[in-house]
Amino acid sequence: MRKLVYVRIVHTSADMGTLSEELVQLAISKIGKEKWEENQKLIEKFWDELEKEIFQLNLDFKHTRIYQDGLPCEGEIGMKIIHSTAELGSKNYQIIEKLVVKGAKVVATESPQLLIEERNLLLETLNNSSTAEKDEAKKKYDSKKDILLEQRDAYIASRINNTLEDGKTGILFIGAEHNVIPKLAHDIEVLDLVKH
Repeated sequence: MRKLVYVRIVHTSADMGTLSEELVQLAISKIGKEKWEENQKLIEKFWDELEKEIFQLNLDFKHTRIYQDGLPCEGEIGMKIIHSTAELGSKNYQIIEKLVVKGAKVVATESPQLLIEERNLLLETLNNSSTAEKDEAKKKYDSKKDILLEQRDAYIASRINNTLEDGKTGILFIGAEHNVIPKLAHDIEVLDLVKH
């Protein structure tokens, strides 16, 4: 029997790496600094409650595998990414560090090529100087993002299907816009934290 804890997450600016500053400025320009700060407090509360919920599951961490939205590698390189992002203030990655300390293992989850393609499309929308160029880049991004998301979801599901061994439990930290569950193997029992 294989189990997967499905955790829908809210990304923070710390999770966005080199794009974080530009994305924060874009968000503030759209909703205002006060509303943005309010949202940050809500997101912080979300992560605090989520951390409690995960640790209350009483998982056998030695038999737990961690799958992370946006993480294309594991081992030493994966842990460097996790550690540096946790140091930047990512609650998501801080929780992963705590799980690893307890014995959980991180598994490479994403296709590097698909992540690069999505990042490049996003950069085009942020880096154009004229309004017309920004609008054109946004149209291009909007027309491709659903296809990319579908491809990423299929890749993530295949990684879980192929690496989650019998008797093990996986935890998938995944952005709320993803829909991986329908693509998972039928012998994987899913615990959707949103429904609990």
